Amino acid sequence: MYRTWIEIDEQALVTNIKTLRSLSEGARFCAIVKANAYGHGLKEVAQIVSRVGVTAFGVDHIDDAILLRERFPSALIIVLGYTLFERFGDAVHHNIELTLYDKEGIAHAERMAASAATLLRVHLKLETGTTRQGVMSEDMLDLLLELKRCSHVQISGVSTHFANIEDTSDPQYASEQFSRFLAGIEQIRTEGFDPEHIHCACSAAVLVYPQTHQTLVRPGIALYGLWPSALVEQTVRKQNISCDLRPVLRWKTRIAQVKSVRTGTPVGYGLTVRMKQRSRVGILPVGYWDGYDRSLSGVGEVLVSGQRCPVLGRICMNMMMIDVSNVPKVEKEQPVTLIGVDGRHEISAAELAMKAQTIPYEIVSRINAILPRVVV
Repeated sequence: MYRTWIEIDEQALVTNIKTLRSLSEGARFCAIVKANAYGHGLKEVAQIVSRVGVTAFGVDHIDDAILLRERFPSALIIVLGYTLFERFGDAVHHNIELTLYDKEGIAHAERMAASAATLLRVHLKLETGTTRQGVMSEDMLDLLLELKRCSHVQISGVSTHFANIEDTSDPQYASEQFSRFLAGIEQIRTEGFDPEHIHCACSAAVLVYPQTHQTLVRPGIALYGLWPSALVEQTVRKQNISCDLRPVLRWKTRIAQVKSVRTGTPVGYGLTVRMKQRSRVGILPVGYWDGYDRSLSGVGEVLVSGQRCPVLGRICMNMMMIDVSNVPKVEKEQPVTLIGVDGRHEISAAELAMKAQTIPYEIVSRINAILPRVVV
């Protein structure tokens, strides 16, 4: 028994994979499991998706890639984020594919692969308009000339990332990015390279822009049953696209204490709230260290016995207080739902994101990785 834990709905995850695969037939399916699988649990999610035939994973960090390699010896594993030069040897040793975008990275990859007398496969990331990682178009030729001098580095893939493809009300910028991407691929092929994996399709692109799918798709947030944006969901519904995403994550904790308090009693740090009537206050052993955002102080709600209960006062590091006055019977250690369904009510990641003035990605990915993940 846990005091705070995450439940992972295996069937929901499997259903989402099948849905996304049906929308991207012909492209290899790469499950994006960075950020501890968007807070869902890297090991748990990877095990589930592998059981339904997914053989490609995208991560941000080389350590996550190594963890996956130990479990999946033949999988395609791509590090999407930055890898320190001193860790290139790990990529060589574990057959992990790195994302590179400058001559320094290519030259170091060649040195490390040559010293091991092996081949290092890499993915070139093209800058098309997000102004993050990526080689600028004006620097592409120099980078390709550097690659031609390398006998131990192979271009396995070419990628880019969209800046605002979730804004389906105006796809112009995304279309411009995609055109730049295709132009970059053409230049790469003209110089004699033949990359196997061409990828730019994130969740939103998988759902509503089939022309972007290319040879590999890399869904992230949608894999976990969360919409990339409200606009994407509206577009899917409007276009009658067959897609029923099911949230995979449920976050629960327990009642640690219940106390009756008088009218006027202050609750929590800073005395930010005083009870307006005689009430019952429930104490929960979860706080912002666990990932429950402090900005939800006084605005968040949880579910107890199927009833919505408001968060009282400021969320603490390891505790929070809720008003359980309207719940007929509350017992010590009974479950409380922070994210998920209880009875007729649901607290979604999207709801918490709206109240915290952020996005669902942040709500789930910042749940502390130390909390137990339980597959149900």
